[in-house]
Amino acid sequence: MSVDDALMEAVQMPVVIEHPPEPVVKTSIGAALGGLCLIAGVLLLALFNWASHGEKDGKPDVFGKRVTVREVAERYKAAWTPGHFWPRDAFAHTKKRDESYALYKWIWMFLIAWLGCSGVFLLFAGLLPSIEVFREEKHFRAAALVSAALCLCAAWPIFFRIGSTSESETEELAQQAKENMLADATHTAFRIGSRSKTKELFLWLSFVLLFLASCFAVAGAATLRAWTLPGPQYGTLLWLAPGYGLFAGWILFATALNCSVAISYNSYPAGTLPWPETRTEYTHRDSLWPPFVAIILLIISVSTLDPAIPVPMLIAVLFFTPRHVTHLVACGILALGVALAAYLVWDERG
Repeated sequence: MSVDDALMEAVQMPVVIEHPPEPVVKTSIGAALGGLCLIAGVLLLALFNWASHGEKDGKPDVFGKRVTVREVAERYKAAWTPGHFWPRDAFAHTKKRDESYALYKWIWMFLIAWLGCSGVFLLFAGLLPSIEVFREEKHFRAAALVSAALCLCAAWPIFFRIGSTSESETEELAQQAKENMLADATHTAFRIGSRSKTKELFLWLSFVLLFLASCFAVAGAATLRAWTLPGPQYGTLLWLAPGYGLFAGWILFATALNCSVAISYNSYPAGTLPWPETRTEYTHRDSLWPPFVAIILLIISVSTLDPAIPVPMLIAVLFFTPRHVTHLVACGILALGVALAAYLVWDERG
């Protein structure tokens, strides 16, 4: 066989590749810039979360607020608002707490750490030739969208607390009213618990802020579709795929909770805590909100091929709310969303 015949036979032989024929680069400035965007967004979110701690040692925080996010949310929590782990009944779930719930702290710490590591990985992936970079342009756009969502989340505690007062401020106002003989205790309590246009406005503005953040986060996950990246992209599958999806899912759930707080404030300006405490059948009855939100998350998860999106709400509702029928139905819908999206990812990668 001549050399020409051997070359012709080699050209005609089928070529086996380890990944679909997508463009791939060894280094990418865009991916590296995307990693820097993620790191900057994470640092800004961590800084603003720390600065929004509310009153400490009798002094307001950096933004001049004494009330905490917990105090505002606690007054208007619903039956499907996550609380302490595995509540035995609705009464235990709705009982007022003086300390914050560990769930929110750990979720934000987890997401900040995970997305921070994702940013570092993306920075190295863009600079090191040993890490292949698929979908180069999408990496930067997705990271920029997620970073924009992080920035909006950083500003959210400021908006959410405007117009609200802490318990210590409420007591001071009541005492001041008594001393000045402007009103008795009953009238003062009514005045403090009455509807405030400023508070109502900023509760809805904070909802809009989270809604925009959730749109950016979902758009980031949908742009990259990290679960379907070709080749042995183990770093991407470890950091970016679950990181983008879990963050988007948590922000979507937080948006629904913020909407519930704003609606509850319109209906019960003084708060939704039942009185007497054992009468929870009116203020904390079964709601169709959890199944409705779960259906939305299922649709988003399946359409974006991201099985991580329903996971935060599934964990929060299943383990940190009472076992109402609508809550269990919502968990079933969310589990179905995870399963369907995971199957579609497996089929796409196959």
